[in-house]
Amino acid sequence: MIKTRVLSAIIAVIIGILLINFGNFAMLALAAFLLSFLALREFGRLTLQGERYRDIRKYFLALGLVCFTVSIVYHNWILHSFIMSTLLVFVLFLLLARDSHYSLEEAVNKAGLSVLGILYAGVCPVYLCLLAGLQPANKWLVLTLFIVFTGDTVAYLVGTRYGKTKLFPRISPKKSVEGSIGSLFASVLVAMIFRHFWLPEVDQLMMLLLSVVTSVVAQLGDLSESLIKRAFHVKDSGSIMPGHGGLLDRFDGVLFGAPIVYVFAKFLVMP
Repeated sequence: MIKTRVLSAIIAVIIGILLINFGNFAMLALAAFLLSFLALREFGRLTLQGERYRDIRKYFLALGLVCFTVSIVYHNWILHSFIMSTLLVFVLFLLLARDSHYSLEEAVNKAGLSVLGILYAGVCPVYLCLLAGLQPANKWLVLTLFIVFTGDTVAYLVGTRYGKTKLFPRISPKKSVEGSIGSLFASVLVAMIFRHFWLPEVDQLMMLLLSVVTSVVAQLGDLSESLIKRAFHVKDSGSIMPGHGGLLDRFDGVLFGAPIVYVFAKFLVMP
């Protein structure tokens, strides 16, 4: 199990490094589009289960990709595209509610989940491209991945070896307080090392604050995805990454952390 996780992680890191270092914005946007497509598909299969939701899943996927595409092409339209997608989702489920086979409560709940899915898997991947466009080129994107993936790896290792106190046993029984604390310290350490070599212009205190907030938010993203899986009695969101599960299982923290790092870099470091 551990060997499979490590091998999958190494392959993903190699692909990421090649894209970040040798890919232009168009290639990164295409990679983010693929990420959004797979994440939306996983979220749809997770929350809209069953044959009767097959067509709804297709509409959900299409709306999410339209929201992503509009946000990539017109950065200032991220909020507008999300609002329009939200309205269309509720129109879609309003039509669904006409069918007597669906209760009104079910239609409303599924509509809310779909809006959450578009925000989570359709809008958040846009921020990976926005981070890549900040100067110095690609540094903020690499920092985000370092903070999240280092913290995630250390949380797993520390939790497996030393974890005794359950963090949220009802949501994720295997996560521990010790693993969470180890993740926080590892994220801060890697962020400060990264700042020393590649972002020396960023104030130390600001980088410390960023790494702490990003680590906490990324862990909350992980727990949020675990909550959704637990609610729908699913172990993994998919099987695309052996040893890790689905794409959402691996990138949940990144999708939560990327907007935080972008806002920090854009408005606090480079006002």
